[in-house]
Amino acid sequence: MYRKLLILTIWLCLCPGLEAQIVTSYDRPSRNEFKKAVNVVLHQTTCSLSDKETRIKAMRVIQCEMNNFPPEQWRDYKELDRPDRIAALERSGTLYFYRKAMEKVLDELESTVVSHGHMVMWNLYNMGYIIKTPSHVFCIDLVHKHMEDFAPYLDFALITHRHRDHGSSDEFEAFASAGVPVYAGYLPSEKPETLEWNFVEDGETFTIDGITITGKRADHHKDRGFQMITVYEIDCGDDTGNTVIYHSGDACDYEQFESQKSVDFFIFHTDVGLDIQRAIDKIKPEYAIFSHAWELAHKIEKYRWTIDDLLDRSSRIVNFPAERILLPCWGEKIVYSK
Repeated sequence: MYRKLLILTIWLCLCPGLEAQIVTSYDRPSRNEFKKAVNVVLHQTTCSLSDKETRIKAMRVIQCEMNNFPPEQWRDYKELDRPDRIAALERSGTLYFYRKAMEKVLDELESTVVSHGHMVMWNLYNMGYIIKTPSHVFCIDLVHKHMEDFAPYLDFALITHRHRDHGSSDEFEAFASAGVPVYAGYLPSEKPETLEWNFVEDGETFTIDGITITGKRADHHKDRGFQMITVYEIDCGDDTGNTVIYHSGDACDYEQFESQKSVDFFIFHTDVGLDIQRAIDKIKPEYAIFSHAWELAHKIEKYRWTIDDLLDRSSRIVNFPAERILLPCWGEKIVYSK
């Protein structure tokens, strides 16, 4: 069966011979240098070999800026409710990139027409993905300060677990206001009364207007024995050629993974204890997507994985085509036909 992938403004598609180089610099780039780097990443480069060096150089500039954005700053920003203060913070630094990626996704989400047999997917933040088919739009683990701008486009939302970087009460009000039903394998302690919350049982398969989803429990930490993650296998429907997405959230044990269908995109946490090589060998996806980079609530020195961490982990994968290892980041757009 013919498959084609077009990656627009992708952060990186690993190419043979690319070596990881960990960036530990806390030297901040100038404002102009940083904004130019953001523009290069979001609008000027692709994953072609000719763009490789330009892209890496821009990514390292952005990385140095992000190394100066502590989690305390992120929490203060998330708690702000004054539009003027929010806008002021988004004019420079890390939050400038956050804003520009958001604007890019919103513009493309509205303007992109998905033809029959295709699927379009955007990475917005952390492990948050928006999927657009010829007939529907839905999201997985979508967490964003400006969720009220995205929610009106969504038909439903999936959440893998209750950690704030995957499913946050901050976003529930936007879902409720837009009438977006939520599906998750847990019950929130607090939520708006008008929010439609659907509990997903372990092993349950359900269909939403032609999109078939199976949820299965998995561990976040092997030593805790508490299966708090709901891994989703999503058949995006006949009008996408039955493109299948397997989103494992923060699941750490590949032996708990089960795919019932041929998987096109396997999305997983880069460094949660998961044996990625064995997970890929088991799922056998068309494309492997390294995720959970630059989550800003985590400490810079611990649990905030960088693009270089993704480069390092992905470079260890063997017996899998390098051109099918994807490292998307904020603002990414992937167009797929099957």
